[in-house]
Amino acid sequence: MDAEGKTIVRNKHLLSLKDMNRIEILEELIEAGVTSFKIEGRLKDVSYVKNITAAYRSRLDEILQRRPEYRRASSGVSQYAFTPQPDKSFSRGFTPYLPDQKPHDITSFDTPKSLGEEMGSVKEIRRNHFTVAGVKSFHNGDGVCYLNEKGVMKGFRINRVEENKIYPAEMPDITPRTRLYRNFDQEFERQLLRKSAERKIRVEMELSENPHGYNLSLKDEDHIRVSINFPAPKEIARTSQTEQLKKQLTKLGNTPFQVTHFTLKLSENYFIPASLLTEYRRQAADKLLQNRKINYRQQLHKIQESSHPYPENKLTYLGNVRNPEAKRFYLQHGVHEVSPAFEEETPENSVLMFCKHCIRYSMGWCNRYHQQSSPYPEPFYLVTSDNRRFRLEFDCKKCEMRVTNP
Repeated sequence: MDAEGKTIVRNKHLLSLKDMNRIEILEELIEAGVTSFKIEGRLKDVSYVKNITAAYRSRLDEILQRRPEYRRASSGVSQYAFTPQPDKSFSRGFTPYLPDQKPHDITSFDTPKSLGEEMGSVKEIRRNHFTVAGVKSFHNGDGVCYLNEKGVMKGFRINRVEENKIYPAEMPDITPRTRLYRNFDQEFERQLLRKSAERKIRVEMELSENPHGYNLSLKDEDHIRVSINFPAPKEIARTSQTEQLKKQLTKLGNTPFQVTHFTLKLSENYFIPASLLTEYRRQAADKLLQNRKINYRQQLHKIQESSHPYPENKLTYLGNVRNPEAKRFYLQHGVHEVSPAFEEETPENSVLMFCKHCIRYSMGWCNRYHQQSSPYPEPFYLVTSDNRRFRLEFDCKKCEMRVTNP
């Protein structure tokens, strides 16, 4: 509402934003010095965590492969039984948020729920089905949603698909040209329910000979080496053994290792029993695993106590100090006055939210970016369904909106 109580917009989620997706600027973040990335997964299910983690990991691996000046923080490479696609798990549309400048659209005013991936639009409606215009295929059991003519999110489950004909379990109240989104992909979810990823440490393997038998050597990607010498009679084989030896020795199965390079250094085409190869392959893998544990050194960072002065001598409710230990910490570091947290004591005209998201900008009334002023008198208020009012303040110098408790 505006200052005169006139409704500007109704039944929209005015503080709802698109999902932040920074996959496309990961390389820039790495160049800026970022060494660790946190993926938000609160209240999300297992398939979301699998899909989004795989998407970021795949992008990081691609960057590391062509940028040798960077290295991964841990050993091993992940392999996936699916193709990561972030908009299949949870999506209100994506935005990198504000890495460079004010974006055109970071909001999801229509719904705070997941729309999913855009699939196409309704072309023609029949009695018990409708046709779709789009390049992506639906599957039986998919969940589909759309925004109706009032901008309200609705959904339905697909019972059957025949080419571009969709037969819903129940016909929705839908009109031609309505945009369709898939927020549940049946086939994709089935893939994620199964074992969908595996992490393996890359090793180089070499089989060579000695006067009494053979040597089996392993070297992993961290340059940790092991070698097993085993005696065996040197019998000449009637047929080539190269592929058989490679097949038997590189089957590392349930171990955390994967052979990426195999070398055979034998002077003759020797026959070595499969049982012998299996036994010494197992011993070599076990020995490499033990050596990795011995060589592992965890970096420990000890926090030193300090008496550095805090940059402010007074903390308001925005310091969020809610327990005696926190208050004691600030007093020890030179703060003279510590106000209780907002939850403990609510001050008048307190700010509930500071955000770069600006409703005035989203409406097209930003003097800085749109060169157009609002046609409504300020201040503006957000009004909830139970008639609570929250005043909006705009700090254009900081390009910041504040939601206050009047």
